[in-house]
Amino acid sequence: MSSGQIYVKLLPNGESVRLTTSPERKYGPVFTLDGSRIAYTQVDGSGSDNSWDTWTVPVLGGPPTKLLPNASGLTWLGGREVLFSEIKDNGIHMGIVKAAESRAEERAIYFPAHERGMAHYSYPSPDRASILVVEMDGQWRPCRLIPFDGRSAGRQVGPDGGCTSTAWSPDGRLMYFGAMVRGSSHLWRQRFPDGTPEQITFGPTEEEGIAMAADGKSLITSVGQRQSSIWIHDAGGDRPLSSEGFAVQPRLAAGGHRAYFLRRQSSTSSAMELYAVDLGSGKLESLLPGVSIADYEVSDSGHEVVFTTTDGGVSTIWLASLDRRSPPREIASGGDSVSFGSNGELVFRQLEKEANYLARMKRDGSGIERIGSMTIHDKFGVSPDGEWTFASVASGVNGPSQTVAVPTHGGVFRKICSEYCPSWWSADGKFLYLGSFLGADAGKTLIVPIPAGKSLPDFPASGIGSVSGWDRLPASTLIDRSIASGLDASTYLFAKTSLQRNLFRISLH
Repeated sequence: MSSGQIYVKLLPNGESVRLTTSPERKYGPVFTLDGSRIAYTQVDGSGSDNSWDTWTVPVLGGPPTKLLPNASGLTWLGGREVLFSEIKDNGIHMGIVKAAESRAEERAIYFPAHERGMAHYSYPSPDRASILVVEMDGQWRPCRLIPFDGRSAGRQVGPDGGCTSTAWSPDGRLMYFGAMVRGSSHLWRQRFPDGTPEQITFGPTEEEGIAMAADGKSLITSVGQRQSSIWIHDAGGDRPLSSEGFAVQPRLAAGGHRAYFLRRQSSTSSAMELYAVDLGSGKLESLLPGVSIADYEVSDSGHEVVFTTTDGGVSTIWLASLDRRSPPREIASGGDSVSFGSNGELVFRQLEKEANYLARMKRDGSGIERIGSMTIHDKFGVSPDGEWTFASVASGVNGPSQTVAVPTHGGVFRKICSEYCPSWWSADGKFLYLGSFLGADAGKTLIVPIPAGKSLPDFPASGIGSVSGWDRLPASTLIDRSIASGLDASTYLFAKTSLQRNLFRISLH
């Protein structure tokens, strides 16, 4: 899914015509059965709606109209029947339903077991007996094959990796997958129903998306490369801290003398290893060579790191000394997004079969306790004193995600944002960073000073809304980029990511 507009290329002159102009994110364009209109999903994360709706626009131009609210990834089945994704329960739980184009005779076919699960795309087989489903629960999951009548939750198909696209051969004998496996995105295929997944594209470039040719002899995919480097902004302006490989998740050390980040050394490498760079000398150091890390936090002293690994779909939390005098110690399984808390505690997101919770434990993995009974979507930062943890939660039945500050040792949570806004503290606790994730203001960051002696700014009881409401906070600074970590409004880290892609036709014979 990405932001952008819908275009159509007119034949035979090849002229491209822009059909939409609104700032909301759009994806999944498909032609209506008569070819006169293009249907697409539009995501509006502003305000309290958090809507994923299907709109249509005439191929030759004209005003868009809303076809179905709370309907995304729509596919026509024939006649007036459609297959689409619908959100229920908590503003994020998304599953596959079938209905008439008017939404009459709606019937649920598949919803993920986990309340955070989102089945984004569905692809019916040519004989309408099976459906391939692309789903996520914070990250892309392996693809799923389910029966069209919804009598079961089906089973995993394709490679063991994050599946982002899929397709059927015209005769239904082959299933095709675009999947992220061992850090690289390539195309796979598998004979229906019980064949072995087989990788069909290789090399330093990556492929994403599948459009199957009508004769099944070729497919079209987007081929290109992703690059991500870590930069610092300070009194001298912007400058890069990493150049080679693919780098993400930068963190500024307490005191601002070092920066940490995860880096994959090349496009063919799968391990995301932890690195540190000295901001004075520029010296780069690999801290845990050979250990592939999903998320991490370095202690204020710089002597320890707590991190998560994923293997076979299981998230495991580890603690390691950065002098490497002893091996990393496994602390707990079934958790991620781990942070250092107060009094030797670790705070993390506890991953259960149907929901996630905030939890804390001792550094040896003992004494695991849930922090309240509230289920959460994501865990963000923990205050330097360990007394508050940011998390995104549902605002009610069918409500959008909101961001709250949860007391780590009991008490009443405080509302921070009326929408999803990743939030964290500066290492010294003097500033709060709030990221904008949805709507036209996505990719911006608000930096708010925290009064002396407090852990949180003086927010209104209702929290704040989108960027339009942030300017009411005293002495706050709005930065027109997504910041990852910082000391204040003048010194911070950010990741600069670029994507270069073109469409290619790949022969399958």
